[in-house]
Amino acid sequence: MNLLRSIVLKMLHSGRLRRLRHRLFLRTRAPMPSNAIEPDAPVRILVLGVYMADRANAVDHLVEAFASTQQGLRVEQRWVALKGRSENSKVREVTALVATEPEPKFALLNRLLRPSDVDDFDFIVACDDDIYLPRGFLPAYIAYQQKFDFAVAQPSRAWHSHFDHSFVLRRPWLQARQTLFVECGPLVSLRRDAARLLLPFDQQDEMWGIDLVWAEVIERNRLRMGIVDALSVDHSLRPQASTYDKAKEEAAMNSYLSNRPHIPMHKVFGVVKRYPVALRDSPGDRTG
Repeated sequence: MNLLRSIVLKMLHSGRLRRLRHRLFLRTRAPMPSNAIEPDAPVRILVLGVYMADRANAVDHLVEAFASTQQGLRVEQRWVALKGRSENSKVREVTALVATEPEPKFALLNRLLRPSDVDDFDFIVACDDDIYLPRGFLPAYIAYQQKFDFAVAQPSRAWHSHFDHSFVLRRPWLQARQTLFVECGPLVSLRRDAARLLLPFDQQDEMWGIDLVWAEVIERNRLRMGIVDALSVDHSLRPQASTYDKAKEEAAMNSYLSNRPHIPMHKVFGVVKRYPVALRDSPGDRTG
């Protein structure tokens, strides 16, 4: 099975096929779950993100995708521009902070947070600048997170995406998985109860390891976290570790985790419960 998966991934990651998969991905529409919870009032979503203006990014696409969201959601966006500022007027409108010097991602996101945000918003979404979303992503994604009662959630990654952990690649035969682990990027969402526990973000100097700490906090508080397999994001724009020193991050992660409760890496990639796709939940344009 591992050999077959490696062969398939190598084929999908070839340059020409990856570009084709990317073009096809952008044409897909996110499927809404059956029996989605109908909110009594618009669900309030805060999107926080950082974009690197001096590198190829997808911030124009992301800002437009989140701004065009309706379907029972009320969305506010706040972005940090790093090393420059977008020329796109819509992106500039939601750029709340311009940082000229590199800072840890979560330190920048904390600068976007306001004291009342946890009370004002039902979900807080942290988003990187190098992913692409299917059409209608956010309403469907939040509906799945509500349906499966995930306090912390992430979408799966499309199979042509770059990745560190194959655990997060989309399982097309599943709607979702309740897991012990949710990555802190490229997109993660915190329900209000999880936000109260996890915000402000831990401002460590490194990016890695915070999701292993989250796993322990969520488990200790008897909440649920999971991956939405019905929806995937395209993370093929930039390779993993293209904007940071991987060896340095790994060393910093080990130091960071040495004095914090967390679930170890060798135990965290477990699935608590799988939610298989039912026939009525399998439309033809499912993403990924």
